[in-house]
Amino acid sequence: MRAASGRYLLAAAALAATSAVVAIPLASRPFQLPIRSIETRLVDAGSVLNIPINLFDDILNIPANEISALDATAGSLFFTGTWWVPSATNIWGIDPGDPTHVALVTDLLAPFPGLDDGVGGLQYQIDGLLAAELPVSASCDAMTCAPITPPPVLTGDTNYDRAIEFLETITGQQPFGLFDNWFKVPLSDLFSGYTFNSSNDPGVVDPSGAAFLDGFVSSNGNPFVGGTGPGDTMPWDGVTYTLNPLQPFVNFYDSLLQTPSGGIAGTGIDIPTFTDITQAFQNLAAGTIIDFDPFTAGSPACPATCDIPASLQIPALVQDIENLDPTNTTIQTWLTDYAADPTSVNEPSQSEINAAVALLQTGSYNFSPTELAQVDQALANINPELPALYTNLGILTDPDYLTYLTDPGSVTGANGVLESVYGGYDPNLGLADLLTLLQDAGSNPVDPTLFTDLNTVLTDFSFGGDPSALAAVFGAASTAAAATDPTLSTDLSTLLASMGTTAGSDLLSQLVSELGTQLTADLSTVLPSSILSLF
Repeated sequence: MRAASGRYLLAAAALAATSAVVAIPLASRPFQLPIRSIETRLVDAGSVLNIPINLFDDILNIPANEISALDATAGSLFFTGTWWVPSATNIWGIDPGDPTHVALVTDLLAPFPGLDDGVGGLQYQIDGLLAAELPVSASCDAMTCAPITPPPVLTGDTNYDRAIEFLETITGQQPFGLFDNWFKVPLSDLFSGYTFNSSNDPGVVDPSGAAFLDGFVSSNGNPFVGGTGPGDTMPWDGVTYTLNPLQPFVNFYDSLLQTPSGGIAGTGIDIPTFTDITQAFQNLAAGTIIDFDPFTAGSPACPATCDIPASLQIPALVQDIENLDPTNTTIQTWLTDYAADPTSVNEPSQSEINAAVALLQTGSYNFSPTELAQVDQALANINPELPALYTNLGILTDPDYLTYLTDPGSVTGANGVLESVYGGYDPNLGLADLLTLLQDAGSNPVDPTLFTDLNTVLTDFSFGGDPSALAAVFGAASTAAAATDPTLSTDLSTLLASMGTTAGSDLLSQLVSELGTQLTADLSTVLPSSILSLF
């Protein structure tokens, strides 16, 4: 019994020992935690051991980042509104819309958020440099851009007059508020830290009013991206900017040191879905229509005030694109906001549209209101339809367009839309004008003051009959070439002035007088008076 008992005890002890061995793996887990903790510290934030996996993730994420960049590009287009009409997000100088354009370029060309985004990133560096060196100016807002627009009346030819003013501004003969503020901040100030504020930067206030971000674009930590603030101040008002071309690469390197996270199952890798891809291209198509469709009210490419069918206008075209995928909330938001108030999505206001029509649809010949009235009356004496024909074809400016610049309220209708005397610049009306002209010619007698009227028209169309006006065309250009002949402008002006201030009109009058009588006699022998009235 004792021997048996001893054997049982020995067996029990062996069983207990075996059980202890089996249980060891479960009980040993707590002892492995320090080892795992050491492994965690080896790949913790700030470790160079994170670089390979993060760099690998960044490369694999290029397709996803490019899709995001396309979406950001579309958001930029939604945010800025049409490029054909000046507005708070579409004026000369760096306005709130421009940082989003920088973002779309860098995102597409360098699809690495660690390089582009945030304070010090590539977008930040470019935006701050441009905002400091190319600020906006109240002299060149959405309504006017003096002295280029409206063009001054110098020679009577719009192209010459604009060229003269441009040459005079770039050669410093007259001030141009926009250029006066460009490239004025020393790079040394930017390298040491430059704070944007009204005391040192006239461009921190948007001269054309408020701009609304409306969630179409993400700032991604960049202080230059956003809508205007109180008092229509730029997003960067009060921001201290430091130019450091190497900082984006430092930021990118720091991003590679971070612990990988996010992505699919925490791998740090993102794969765009089919919906992400299709909606990105859908947004891009809608944004392209919004920004670049020239047939919108106020565009110089659209006749007069752009009276085209509603189905061809921008909102209808965007709605057609949205119908391809009605779940696209970005386009839905834009359509809803536009319907409530177009200016809430940074489309131009009615007054800005009117100004664009009046300023950008100037005729080929540029007259003062008094001169234009004389020309129109002379043309009407020849044939009542000629003023309308010349205006609709863009040869002359509509009188109401000139009036708008000095008295807007007198030429706008109840809905605030700019009116016109003859239809404005609208070539579509040209054929109807020609038919009316022929009908009038068949029923009206020959203009009894035909040659006087022709003399008036030809005189006004020829530099106002003043040779000194022609000197202005060459005078501005000669200033830029003063190194060749410093007295070129003076010599040319003296030469032309010596011809007399009425040389042009005298010559025309003489020609008309000598040829007029004989021309009428010859034509009357073969043509009826109804045909003569055409001329």
